[in-house]
Amino acid sequence: MGLFQRSLMIRILLLTSQGLRAFTWQNNVLVSTGSFLSDEQGQADFNRYLNLPPDIPLYLVVDVSEEDFRLENVAHVLGRDRSTLLERKLTQFFRTTEYRAARVQGREEGGRRDDQVLFSALTNNEQIAFWVNRILAEKAPLQGILSVPWLMELFAGFQQLDQVSHLLLVNLEQQSGLRQTYIQAGRLKFSRLISLAIVRASNLAETIVGECNHTRQYLERLKLLPRDQPLDIHLSVQGEIAEEIGEGLVDSASLRFHLHETGIMAAELGLDPALEDGQGMVFLALMQVLHSKGLFNIYGSDAVIRYHRLRQIRRGIIVGTSLFFVAVLAIGFSLLTDGFKERVVQNRLDSEVKQFEQQYQIRQQNFPETPLPAKVMQNTVESVDIIQRQIAYPMEMMNFVSQALGVCPDIRLQKLDWKLAVVSSDGKEDAASSVVAAQPVVSGEKEKVAAPPLLLGMLAGKTRVTTILDGIVYPGGGYLGAHQSVIRFITALEQIPGMKVVPVVMPTATSPDSAMKATLDGEAIQAKFSLQLVYQLRQ
Repeated sequence: MGLFQRSLMIRILLLTSQGLRAFTWQNNVLVSTGSFLSDEQGQADFNRYLNLPPDIPLYLVVDVSEEDFRLENVAHVLGRDRSTLLERKLTQFFRTTEYRAARVQGREEGGRRDDQVLFSALTNNEQIAFWVNRILAEKAPLQGILSVPWLMELFAGFQQLDQVSHLLLVNLEQQSGLRQTYIQAGRLKFSRLISLAIVRASNLAETIVGECNHTRQYLERLKLLPRDQPLDIHLSVQGEIAEEIGEGLVDSASLRFHLHETGIMAAELGLDPALEDGQGMVFLALMQVLHSKGLFNIYGSDAVIRYHRLRQIRRGIIVGTSLFFVAVLAIGFSLLTDGFKERVVQNRLDSEVKQFEQQYQIRQQNFPETPLPAKVMQNTVESVDIIQRQIAYPMEMMNFVSQALGVCPDIRLQKLDWKLAVVSSDGKEDAASSVVAAQPVVSGEKEKVAAPPLLLGMLAGKTRVTTILDGIVYPGGGYLGAHQSVIRFITALEQIPGMKVVPVVMPTATSPDSAMKATLDGEAIQAKFSLQLVYQLRQ
């Protein structure tokens, strides 16, 4: 948060009992920009201040005596239960004000280990609401409300005093009075502010010592400070007052005083510019917090800081939209770049193709003249290759039949008709495929030759070998045995890839269990069969 806030302009409103003072933080410098009273003229000036410019975030820092602190131990719970419990406690303690807060500061070391919670509130609700309502009326982005004691807690860490067991920070402010802030081991426990309007300068040291004793007695009653424990008091004043009260601050067994001059503290912290009149430790703490961590919200509810939240949402939408358009432009630029690269590659390829075409045309011109065009020669070569792949010989079919006869010794072949035929689209053989001789057709003055159907079928890859086998089963043992022998022969033939067998004539019998045998002149008549073998040529 600190780095982000240091890069922006922030307005700080410091509310005291004397009125409202405005400061602007920019470029690591905190400068006063005006003051406003609660009268009619002050309200008009304040409205103009909020609107010039209207979009700069602001914080309200309260330095008044009407601030209450209560330390309580509550049950240790987490999540929504903790929020509900703390809110119920706040309502119980501070019912009449909405500017209230609860801060968990640790846990007890023994017992149930309850949470140690500091409940605090700005009890003068009307004084705070008077200025907050005018900020909300102008829809100014109020980022948070906090009080000076919370600044002192951070400032103790800047001064490396957060390890002091019992620390009382005392600062003398011209605008507000004498503030005493008790910090225990770096944690704010209590703070009070008293007016010094009626205190004489000669009695200032005596008044400070007396008030510190009153504070010690109060802390002892709350059991925050043991009676035998000394209280370390770090008093911060401006240079001209330090000499006047320094001699009156005498250490005792219960109080140990440490005097600091705000100008020297600013130089040690590296803060610039030097403090002006009336700008004491509060101003110094504001500068250090803004420079190091950034301001924060203690008492501002969601309703109070709603315009700041809306501003954040609007900024998030703007940033998100900007990032979206940047991403779209980046992707579009990347695609455009890829398109240009592809266009360059395409142009290069087109140029190479043109060069190859020119080289081809030049070389084509140097080719010797051929009796036929190149396309015709290409078709002729491809046709010859297709025809050669479909050449079939009867011997190949005889090899297949011989393989089947090897497992069927009782089969005797009597006749084999073989032919290469063209298959039509319906799976039947084309009757015109038996025509082998070419028939001349005269058309006008130029003679054309009609291609044989078989040749056209071969070019189309629609030829197949068809064979008719006639044979007998020998020796005959009855028609049932002959039928089974033919079935075994068919099964053996169909084991050949691309072979299909269609029975034309099969041995017959009147009954599946019959074993008739026919004889002629004392010799058995063999069972005849006829098979059609269809073999599809592989391309």
